[in-house]
Amino acid sequence: MSRKELILWTGLKHSGKTTRAAELVKAARKEGFSVAGLLAFSLYRNRELIGFDAVDLQNNTSSPLARRKEGLGTRPFNFIENGLKLGKIALSIIATKNADLIVVDEFGPLELEGKLWRKNVDALLAGENNIILLIVRQELVKEVSWLYADTTRKELAASDPTSIDEVINILKRITGNHSAQ
Repeated sequence: MSRKELILWTGLKHSGKTTRAAELVKAARKEGFSVAGLLAFSLYRNRELIGFDAVDLQNNTSSPLARRKEGLGTRPFNFIENGLKLGKIALSIIATKNADLIVVDEFGPLELEGKLWRKNVDALLAGENNIILLIVRQELVKEVSWLYADTTRKELAASDPTSIDEVINILKRITGNHSAQ
């Protein structure tokens, strides 16, 4: 039985997708599932978004990923080398090899351009046994769905109260793990 499935974890920009994904990670681990990948938590100062920190879900290490640029520009954030390195390692084939669920936060405009986590996601989807959850802004869902049209996928609204249970049920169905370990 194929274990390859793509879950699009969707919501509006800054609507709590990452926070809900962190809750999902905790629930999946409580059910006995192995989780790997990357979460990128927003950083605020005086209610203003100033950047993101990356967290490797395999070993819980973190690093600054991006900080807001001064002035105007097409990209509002500068990416930080250590955070990019942490993300690429966290999303590597080796680091995710034994994971039941791989989380990618986020798959956005840069990934659609072939940058940031795109190569990692493409490599993971080329594997045999991957259940990957991509955190995707609602306005990009059609583009991401088109990009990965050949992969079985399910869209779940992060804000839906049943979305965490749905992912747990997908994990149980695909992995055959029907009880907590």
